[in-house]
Amino acid sequence: MKSIIIGGAFLAALPVLGCASYPAPTDHLANSYASIRAAQEVGAATIPQAALHLRLAQEEQAKAKSLSDDGKNQEADFMTMRANSDAELAMAMAREAAASAKSTAAAGKVADATKESHTIAPMAPSFSATTTTTSTTVPGAGPSK
Repeated sequence: MKSIIIGGAFLAALPVLGCASYPAPTDHLANSYASIRAAQEVGAATIPQAALHLRLAQEEQAKAKSLSDDGKNQEADFMTMRANSDAELAMAMAREAAASAKSTAAAGKVADATKESHTIAPMAPSFSATTTTTSTTVPGAGPSK
């Protein structure tokens, strides 16, 4: 009978122990901080869609920190993964916008160069020496025989 009571007490305490055993998400939290910083460095805040995802990542990171401080490590871990994903998406959007701008600029330069090469340059005057022959005809003189 005593073993049943001990077993029941252990089973009742198991859910509490299960929550406490989840490790703090320090690695994932550090990764989300790094991803957010990288997104900021590539200019995600200047691209409207990227700025939205950057802001979401910052909010999710703050929520994860709060959850971790409250001992809700599993929820905090999932929130750090969301923050990391949003930050990486913001970074990818910022890089795509920068690549698109460079591509547009390069296409403009190619178009200008093509237009310039098809423009006909004005011809310079030619100063070649040409010989002109003048024939003098004497009236009354006919062809020689």
